[in-house]
Amino acid sequence: MAENNTMAVERFGREPMTSALVLTFDNLGEASALERGELPAGTRLGRHPSVTRALPWLLDQLDRHGLIATFFIEAINCELYPDAVREIVAGGHEIGHHGWAHETWRELTPEREREALACGLDAFEALGVRPLGFRPPGGELTSASPALLREHGFDWCSPVGGAPGLRDGLAYVPFDWELVDAYHLMESFGPLRAERGDPVAPRTPAELADWMAHRIAAGGTQTLIMHPFLMLDKAWSEGVVAVLAAVAELAQDGLTSVVPGGLFADWLRGALTS
Repeated sequence: MAENNTMAVERFGREPMTSALVLTFDNLGEASALERGELPAGTRLGRHPSVTRALPWLLDQLDRHGLIATFFIEAINCELYPDAVREIVAGGHEIGHHGWAHETWRELTPEREREALACGLDAFEALGVRPLGFRPPGGELTSASPALLREHGFDWCSPVGGAPGLRDGLAYVPFDWELVDAYHLMESFGPLRAERGDPVAPRTPAELADWMAHRIAAGGTQTLIMHPFLMLDKAWSEGVVAVLAAVAELAQDGLTSVVPGGLFADWLRGALTS
């Protein structure tokens, strides 16, 4: 872990929180395309550019700025890209569970949900990784999720909406769509943008980078989500460079504690139970 990040983590752990940014990345490889049945028959797996190109580039950017993040990845990647999962861990980053293959979580039955959690944990543990945090693909938990997460040993989760807090025996580290890159960049999020009162048309990468930098600088408790597969677009990769530089500057200036989700959950638990 880089020195400036170590100092930020130590400061975050012992002082009252005034501003915190939970830095996270979601999704790897073919997982979501497999779940949706979008890959042609005979497609050779294990070569997706979000893993072979975008991920090494992103890890280099994070290391350059001394930033540590949580990577919520689908457990199938432990079979398809074990070396990539190990590389994330070797960089000092946290791994979070993001389903087996990016199932639409809110639609799962309790039986299917239990299976996806358990099979995912088995795959991670085969690589010596034990995720303690969970983010539901699609953002929404089911009514059975809190009990199932406790049953499987998770201690925090990151669904969409609500405020950080301790509920159902879990620390909640929620996110809002406004700090998710895919929400702003992808055509498929048009209906959700309209529902939320935002412009239906996607933002350009340059517009989004500028908007995110200003939004993050506003302070408070925020969760940022970016997706490696979107970084395959050159324009957005340049935007990511700008956003990460802005994040690092805030951390270095002591204006915001930039932390992975598990560390924020630990802080939250200590702050609310002490």
